[in-house]
Amino acid sequence: MMLLSDLLAPWFHYAGRESVSTMTLDSRDVSEGCLFVALPGHQVDGRQFINKAIAQGALGALIHTDNPDEHGQVNYHESGAVLVSFFQLSRQLSAVAAQLYPLQNAEMAIIGVTGTNGKTSVSQLIAQLVTLKQQKAAVMGTLGNGVWGSLIDSGNTTADAITLVRQLHEFQQQTVNTCAIEVSSHGLVQGRVEAVPFNTAVFTNLSRDHLDYHGDMDAYGAAKKRLFNFPCIKNGLLNLDDAVGEQWFTALQSTNIFGFSLKKHPLARFYTDNMHFNDAGVTCDFYYPADIHDSSSAMLKDQLSSPLLGDFNLSNLVASLGALYLQGTDNILATQDGLMAELLSLVPHLTPVAGRMERFNQANGPTLVVDYAHTPDAIEHALKALRIHCQGTLWCVFGCGGDRDTGKRPLMAQAAEQFADKVMVTSDNARSEEPMSIINDVVAGLTHPEQALTEVDRINAIKSVAQLAKAGDIVLLAGKGHETYQEVAGSRIDYDERALAMQLTGGNEASDEPLVSTGGL
Repeated sequence: MMLLSDLLAPWFHYAGRESVSTMTLDSRDVSEGCLFVALPGHQVDGRQFINKAIAQGALGALIHTDNPDEHGQVNYHESGAVLVSFFQLSRQLSAVAAQLYPLQNAEMAIIGVTGTNGKTSVSQLIAQLVTLKQQKAAVMGTLGNGVWGSLIDSGNTTADAITLVRQLHEFQQQTVNTCAIEVSSHGLVQGRVEAVPFNTAVFTNLSRDHLDYHGDMDAYGAAKKRLFNFPCIKNGLLNLDDAVGEQWFTALQSTNIFGFSLKKHPLARFYTDNMHFNDAGVTCDFYYPADIHDSSSAMLKDQLSSPLLGDFNLSNLVASLGALYLQGTDNILATQDGLMAELLSLVPHLTPVAGRMERFNQANGPTLVVDYAHTPDAIEHALKALRIHCQGTLWCVFGCGGDRDTGKRPLMAQAAEQFADKVMVTSDNARSEEPMSIINDVVAGLTHPEQALTEVDRINAIKSVAQLAKAGDIVLLAGKGHETYQEVAGSRIDYDERALAMQLTGGNEASDEPLVSTGGL
């Protein structure tokens, strides 16, 4: 509970004495004592719901304005509720929320993970490792928000500014030790994480995605890079195997920016060597610095043995280990001494992430693999990872989302055609577009369209391929992953691809041979 005057004090003087118990952007969540925040959105303008919020008991509304002359102006609704105008509120909302839900990063390590692919896997691996270390970890991202193992769907990769800050505040009260947050480009551009006191920032990679929103790759990359310019960042970790990550490392030129690699990259402070991939996972030598504060310090070497398959998963794991090792220097997890050895001892106990290269086997039929891969780069990496395990034909079933970057469609087609033996193009969240029109756009990007199969109904497409495929074949079901719906014509229809895969294979999920994802948005 806080006086509205105190809440707004850092920005302007307000003389009212109303008490604020909660804040919300959703008029449906309003309760007595709640302050409704009215922002213009990408699709809906929250200012249209002020009357509804007040009718449901809101004490008033904090209203976004683009007119600086209106900043701090106070009006009153006919009901007597207060209406306060706030200049460019969308950029300041994170800080406003932090007034009501204060955050202290000395009490909880907050690690931000950004990039096109791998955010989910890295954040989940961080949380798993901390949990295996017998400490409490939380996650915020694509699979939901909450203490690891008890996640609640958030609706977005990065939650809205109020929800995100409120939940971080709650995590602190629950004595959470470490929170890993997937930080999307949308979340950065829209200011949803502006007041979050990140300790460590991680960059996984950059490939084509969300150009319908950002316009071009330069703008998309610049949005991701914002995270590393937060003044609260004590340590940054960049993927030097990614061209953009390597560029940023050179451009940032900071003593608190570190690189990781799967090669002996000359600038990397965390890297692997002597990798051996097999059906049980991967083993390799893992190198890390004895003292991160001394660039000339000796590099230490330990053995890494992981149950996660594919080089992209090894990269995600190295990022997770590096982030926790850097975080350890802030005395949140532990001192640096012995920390990496302890973390490496926990790696063999890691489990796969939901909808990330989950394998479903059947005795005399093909293996189905469900993965969230929905970018050209993710499709490529997923298929490459499966190729080394495929004794027969490698299939790829995929689609492209409607109302999104149409230029990605032919690139998805090219990746599937190049790295799979057979391709089925189907639907994947068509949204307001005609599904067959999207499929036609995808097929147009194929070099040999006559060899591809097409089916609008995704369930029928998967069942058809499952019947055509033989024992020894692997079928990648790409795009849906953990999602439990299809978006069609403005509605969400229940659809669980993991459940379908289990049904088609007789319920034989190969949990003892986990495959973990390329990652998602």
